[in-house]
Amino acid sequence: MDAAHIPAHTSFAGAAPSGVRPGGRLAGAVAVLSRTHPLVAQLARYAVVGGGATALNAALFLLFRPVLPLFSANLLALVLTTAVSTEASRRLAFDSAPAHRLRGWVQDAGTVAFYATYTSAVLLVLHAVTTDATPGQEAAVVAAASLAGGLLRFAVLRFWVFDVARPARGGAPAGE
Repeated sequence: MDAAHIPAHTSFAGAAPSGVRPGGRLAGAVAVLSRTHPLVAQLARYAVVGGGATALNAALFLLFRPVLPLFSANLLALVLTTAVSTEASRRLAFDSAPAHRLRGWVQDAGTVAFYATYTSAVLLVLHAVTTDATPGQEAAVVAAASLAGGLLRFAVLRFWVFDVARPARGGAPAGE
């Protein structure tokens, strides 16, 4: 039977041969981890999103650095990646949890302010230590600083912006 002849209501659950999981062993392990340790699974998904956002931030910084001053390139890269990473975190790490609009806006603005100040201080320290830092070194210290700030941001997103840690009406935490 080809795809054109499969009824729209056909369920494919259980269509795999016994002992074979659709998506493979990794998908099964992720599903088990999500059920048994939801915070760990959520943090792991957040780390993947954060790693991608950090790489995007570094790439944008390197793109802007030749044409903009150091701190302007840093700020522009931060502004562009913060909104993207917040939405990606909401969808992937926090299971599309509803965001409180004002809290989301405050979190985005706070994230940009925090990282702009924090990474600018790190860049100042780098340039105090070495007078001829390359854009690659600058991007590397900004990325390293972003990793440290990521745990704080995870806590803010989880406990304040997306409300996934608050008990839902049924008594279980929302999103878990």
